[in-house]
Amino acid sequence: MATYTLRALYGAKQKSPGCVYYYIGKIGEWRELYFYYWLIQGGGHNVLVDTGVPLNKPEDFDILNRSHQYVHEDCTHPADAVVQPPEALAKAGLTCEDIDKVLITSTSTYATGNIEMFPNAEVCVSKLGWAHVMQGDAMGLYESRVFFAKETMDYLNGPGKDKVRLVEDEELLPGLRYWWTGVHHRGSMAVSVMTAKGKVNFGDCAFVYENLEERRPIGCIESMEEWNEVYPRLMDADLVLPFHDARLLERYPDGIIA
Repeated sequence: MATYTLRALYGAKQKSPGCVYYYIGKIGEWRELYFYYWLIQGGGHNVLVDTGVPLNKPEDFDILNRSHQYVHEDCTHPADAVVQPPEALAKAGLTCEDIDKVLITSTSTYATGNIEMFPNAEVCVSKLGWAHVMQGDAMGLYESRVFFAKETMDYLNGPGKDKVRLVEDEELLPGLRYWWTGVHHRGSMAVSVMTAKGKVNFGDCAFVYENLEERRPIGCIESMEEWNEVYPRLMDADLVLPFHDARLLERYPDGIIA
């Protein structure tokens, strides 16, 4: 079985109240949630999980922030705290051109914001999430560009069209599985990767350590039934990581996990 290294690279942060990351609890508590680029390397492959917020696209960046302000006016990504993909990858000695696979955990521009920066990468996206985006938001809550920035969608429908791979549950490489979870969004996916520390699972169905340790779902949840179904599979690993917890960088200096 192939083994890989795993590193979390800081990308952005957002101030969020307890109702976002903890179901019916943490009332009055606020935390900074971190948004990471997850770098998986091994077997001659450089795989990046998520491509960060669209800071370099002012209109789309504003759309993303306004969508989060449905919760509270303070729930935004401060522009001066965003690290774009080239800068983040440089810390690992890589460029965007070195990435051969991009895995998207959520069809939202905090995860899809810079896909077009990776011209050599196959782009893996949730099959259900992609269909959901193509159908549009029936409730009319969100502008379509909160899912994919205009420049990104132009790329995916144009030069990058043949690079898109729609996935439900698949081993993309030996020891690297990408699978649908739901829970948070229709396009939410998780990653299982074999490392020197054993199997590591992570996905946006668990934001902070308490979600995992207390079996308490996230507050920003679309389906409790999906949470109950996915939790045992998520926890079936040697190491399970919260997706947005700032304390991850305290436990793993420089984001080096395995």
